[in-house]
Amino acid sequence: MRQPEDFGKLCAELCAGANIETFYSKIALPSPALSYFVNANNLGAGIMITASHNPSGWNGFKIKEAFGGSARPEVTKEVESELNNTEKINKSGSYKTFDPKTGYLKHIASFVDMDKIKSSNIKVFLDPMNGSGAGYLKELLPSIIEINGNRDPLFHGINPEPLPINLEELISATKEAAFSGKLVAGIAIDGDADRIGAVDPDGSYISSHNIFSLILKHLYENKKLRGKVIKTFNISRLVEKQAKAYGLEIIEKPIGFKYIAEEFLKGGVLIGGEESGGIGTAGYIPERDGSLNALLLLELIAVTGKTLSQNLKEIMDKLGYYYYDRLDLHIERELFVPKLEKLKTAETFAGSKVVKIETLDGVKLNFADESWILFRPSGTEPLLRIYAEGRTMDQVRLLLGEGNRLI
Repeated sequence: MRQPEDFGKLCAELCAGANIETFYSKIALPSPALSYFVNANNLGAGIMITASHNPSGWNGFKIKEAFGGSARPEVTKEVESELNNTEKINKSGSYKTFDPKTGYLKHIASFVDMDKIKSSNIKVFLDPMNGSGAGYLKELLPSIIEINGNRDPLFHGINPEPLPINLEELISATKEAAFSGKLVAGIAIDGDADRIGAVDPDGSYISSHNIFSLILKHLYENKKLRGKVIKTFNISRLVEKQAKAYGLEIIEKPIGFKYIAEEFLKGGVLIGGEESGGIGTAGYIPERDGSLNALLLLELIAVTGKTLSQNLKEIMDKLGYYYYDRLDLHIERELFVPKLEKLKTAETFAGSKVVKIETLDGVKLNFADESWILFRPSGTEPLLRIYAEGRTMDQVRLLLGEGNRLI
């Protein structure tokens, strides 16, 4: 079986053979580390070969632009238009190698108080999900206990997305450590380490929505930073209410970090994030980074002396309680597209009156109590994602159940 290194070296040879000055990483690296290297060294672009948070069979190419973030749609279209132009390619081209780790780790560490984190003696469990982020944060915090820290391009058969169903070992280890008397946190990063999930000492999963709220709280209240808040179409209403409470401008974008990156390039952004766990923050390259966000969460715990759930409770006690879940239905587009068209005129759903229908990215039904359900085809796989947020978990289950029945 071919390894990602084989594809990486071939890609480097082809780029070099096309008379492009090319650098190839000596070791496996997270997507954000590649983005940082491209930006810090004034390179024209970066190519990341990864399945990202998808199963290993979806291994493919990510393109990073010179600014250090996801390629914009117009750039990917231009690349696609050249895919059949192979006249100038010479596979014997030579490339240079580089070590991405030292500079990248120094950079992300500069955004937090590492001494504060270390002195707080937080017991940290990190699950890099057998991905390329394995071993990176442990160099900054040697006390970190890694779970699934052996890099495996097949991810040991697990979908490397930081969701509860894929984090049983992390949840178990974090719960067991709760009896140590120390502050405890479980952190998970996806296959290429640009997305994040978290687990609290009681074993409860901290969703990407809530991580967004926690980092926003930390940046605004503890680090005294200001700026615009950028959220995708499927992010919690709690983020909207936080931004309003803080007096910050909030902008909603279609789903996909490339749309958030565009806002970062305009300037003045405090934080931007998406439902799948990709979050970018002020002062950094316009890129999501699971490892940097892990450090920010640990700094929040160290500064407040409280767990993630305790910090989240403080937010929700002030602004309201919101709960979220999603369903991924593996189904061909032709089977569900007509049903989505009918939803655009729905007056009721799951026994509730629809007060607003939005179609920015998929079909979103909004209800009077601020709950909602969103139906959206995946942009990368043959599946339909159904997202729902409610004021109780029972309401979320009801909405998702009705959505599943309808499709």
